[in-house]
Amino acid sequence: MQPLHIPLASARALSLPSGEGVRLLLQSKDTQDRFSLSHYTAAPLVGPPLHRHTREDETFVILDGEVTFRVGEQTLTARPGDTVFGPRGVPHTFMNRGQSPAHMLLLVTPAANFERFYASLMAPMPAGGPVTLDEMIARTQREAPGAGIDILGPNPL
Repeated sequence: MQPLHIPLASARALSLPSGEGVRLLLQSKDTQDRFSLSHYTAAPLVGPPLHRHTREDETFVILDGEVTFRVGEQTLTARPGDTVFGPRGVPHTFMNRGQSPAHMLLLVTPAANFERFYASLMAPMPAGGPVTLDEMIARTQREAPGAGIDILGPNPL
């Protein structure tokens, strides 16, 4: 591995149809698949379905805003500076319950499988253009099992 400097403005950006955004700071190719690190913008009143990873651990560090998490049976509100760990095998989800975007760092270990899953969700539509929310939901349901991600139901938050 080589030392890297990745300015936030030059990190690869992904925009989700839900209004959320991800900047890929360090990817599996940069870390020999040890981890990935992303800057995640959580839009108000949006969050993923309740799910469980069988191959990855996720760690969230709140930079600003408040984000409500469900991890296992625990529901908690994380504030700036707080860290939330979602180990593989434990059902989890989150939602920004505020009125403005919240910002988090997301650390995924290991990373390559999760990155492939995310890329499959964000691929352009067959006719070109960004993926729609309905298509992203369909892709999530189709691709998650092969990526070792169990979708357990809608976001309960």
